Amino acid sequence: MKALVLVKQVPNTDSPFRINGASTWVEETNLSFGLNDYDRYALEALLRLKDQGRLAEVAAITVGPDRASAVLRTCLATGADRALHVKDDALAGSDPLSVARVIAAAIKDEGFSIIAAGLQADDDNYGQTGTLLARLLDRPCATAVMSLELKDETVLRVERELENNRLQVQELTLPAVLTVQTGINEPRYASLKGIMAAKKKEIRTLALKDLGLDAARVGGQASRLRTVRLSVPPKGEGAEILKGSPDDIARELVKRIKEKTGVL
Repeated sequence: MKALVLVKQVPNTDSPFRINGASTWVEETNLSFGLNDYDRYALEALLRLKDQGRLAEVAAITVGPDRASAVLRTCLATGADRALHVKDDALAGSDPLSVARVIAAAIKDEGFSIIAAGLQADDDNYGQTGTLLARLLDRPCATAVMSLELKDETVLRVERELENNRLQVQELTLPAVLTVQTGINEPRYASLKGIMAAKKKEIRTLALKDLGLDAARVGGQASRLRTVRLSVPPKGEGAEILKGSPDDIARELVKRIKEKTGVL
């Protein structure tokens, strides 16, 4: 049984973020990049199934520019067996549906029983690629997965996170697609041995022409989702710090709430 993890390269949170001149995204010149945090948990979930002898192979795939190969190396060093990198200049600005279509084309002959992705991306907070891929492949899908268990070769049992700390138990018939929530596990770090082994593992590079896809259908020009403008949140008025004993502060606070809202 084979499994695939979808990964994305995103800016590291400690990077200096500045809006670019067109106000459509952040200036990437001084950014550093790494593996999307949610995807780490998805990868770890699959690697644990492999450690249990339930999976024969774990592969990773990303859609992105040349620099995105670094996150695939991270996956390989952590324990993935091989990787696929779809890169094409025409894919710049692609929306989640286009990315899902590209991934579907790239893996159509692979026969992955389980496809896992992080619940969402750290940079744009989109959480659509995994679910859209499931629809394109006509496979059952579970989102916000907090635990998973292979009952047998055909059924995957998962627990999904719902509102108010509730969990929903689902059994999916394989092949299936999952999006994984943080906290499902504790992701492992790449060991020195793993980093050295990753140098010998395969990263297969594909372009749109290799997939038989037209840039007018899946590239940036086909995107149905566009960022019109980004802006820094406006600064609010200065805060006032109340002074005095806790009792004095509490009385003053209640007084102001009454005056301003009429609630108390």
